[in-house]
Amino acid sequence: NAMFTFGDSMDETGNICVGSSNKTELNVLTCTHPPYGETYFGRPSCRWCDGRVVVDFVAQALGLPLLPPSKAKGKDFRRGVNMAITGGTAMNFSFYKSLGIENLVWNHGSLDTQIQWFKELLPSICGREQSCKGYVRKSLFMFGAYGGNDYNVQLLERGLTPEQAMNYTPKIVGAIANGVKLIALGAVHVVVPGIFPTGCLPIFLPLFGDGDADLDDAGCLKAYNLLPPDQVPQLDAPEAGGSPPAEAPQLDEAHVRGLLRPRVPDGPGAPQVWWPFEHWQMAPLRSPLHSQGAAIQDQPIESGLGVI
Repeated sequence: NAMFTFGDSMDETGNICVGSSNKTELNVLTCTHPPYGETYFGRPSCRWCDGRVVVDFVAQALGLPLLPPSKAKGKDFRRGVNMAITGGTAMNFSFYKSLGIENLVWNHGSLDTQIQWFKELLPSICGREQSCKGYVRKSLFMFGAYGGNDYNVQLLERGLTPEQAMNYTPKIVGAIANGVKLIALGAVHVVVPGIFPTGCLPIFLPLFGDGDADLDDAGCLKAYNLLPPDQVPQLDAPEAGGSPPAEAPQLDEAHVRGLLRPRVPDGPGAPQVWWPFEHWQMAPLRSPLHSQGAAIQDQPIESGLGVI
């Protein structure tokens, strides 16, 4: 029926822009300026990318329209809606505030907040609870990638090392697992993507790099790329609500076979949950654009590694 997505700037399709009436704030967002959006929309589209983001490709491959941001007014959400927003985190901002973090960029909408936005919209999309259950069962849900900004807070705001930041992995994974339990609402098809390699983010290269010795063959920071893989085995753990790997039909029609591996809970009629492959295949990323935090074109599809 539809596709519903939750996440941060990697999945953002406009909430950060629609939700702000402050022109000065909008002007500060680099995603509102060229070269963002140039390869597909011909203009900045409030996506942290030079064209479409991953959720756009998945929606189009399923024959769905590009997902409107949930904060947009007067839009038809019956075929799907995107709750993702720049700065989105798995953990609630109250947790980071308890650590002395005051930067409101991390308070645009945590996973819990985005789930609340979805619950508030649902009656207007599918009506009463009983009809919504059938509707939700025939919809695709994508959670994230979550966790990237949770590590960014620790690295950028608190100055922790990657090893120190990994001490928070269990909390981050627990928050993601709790969010995925949205399946209690009746969701059956759930995708949980992995986060991009942290050491490949353009903003990190000039901040934390200190010569070629710190870089891997792809031009990324080796120490900071230790962060993403650690989430996957913990998401699989029973205490996190995960399950052992199992065979299940691939999402062939969504053309995401290279990104996702199916893992499904045991039992007839159980929700199908796709976790990510542990490792992303990265092409060399050495480029002067890194130090400028600019959008980077990545063939064969549009993609950009944004700042937040």
